[in-house]
Amino acid sequence: MSLSFGILGFLNYAPMSGYNLVKAFESSLEFFWHAQNSHIYLELKKLEKKGYICGETVIQQGRPNKKIFSITSTGREAFIDWLAKGSGEEALHFKSAFLMKVFFGGNMPPAQSVAMLRQFKTDCEAYLEKMGTVPGSIENYGSNKEACQTMYWQFTADFGYRLIKTCIEWAGQCIKKLETIN
Repeated sequence: MSLSFGILGFLNYAPMSGYNLVKAFESSLEFFWHAQNSHIYLELKKLEKKGYICGETVIQQGRPNKKIFSITSTGREAFIDWLAKGSGEEALHFKSAFLMKVFFGGNMPPAQSVAMLRQFKTDCEAYLEKMGTVPGSIENYGSNKEACQTMYWQFTADFGYRLIKTCIEWAGQCIKKLETIN
């Protein structure tokens, strides 16, 4: 359900095509909300069926036609209601297959766990580097928005940056402990 509200949130800023929504998710929310193209397009159909958005087909020369989606007043009302409800328990609940593997890692040789944690750490370091593009995305998408709106975008970017740095530090500490076992 949160994907729906992410889409409504973007459309609350400006009308967008499905392609533009995919790019918006990739360049701004990806570090905490990954959405596949197919899921976004499926959700757009559901939102349109509910009357939360409306789509207008734009005829293009030399390219396939595209559909531009806009949020309706009903969709904006649902979005604002969702924002107003607060976080509840959902803010502290997330699923991680990786952490489940770590939890049960005592069932395999420590060297195998070390290899898995090293890969995780390497992936986090690469992701941290990729996050270097987020300030530019905020500036790009926020160029015609109020500073107050982009300040909230920066809050999530800061959270993501700190979370990834913590993951790198944590993985390093786990590796050190496991290496003392060998």
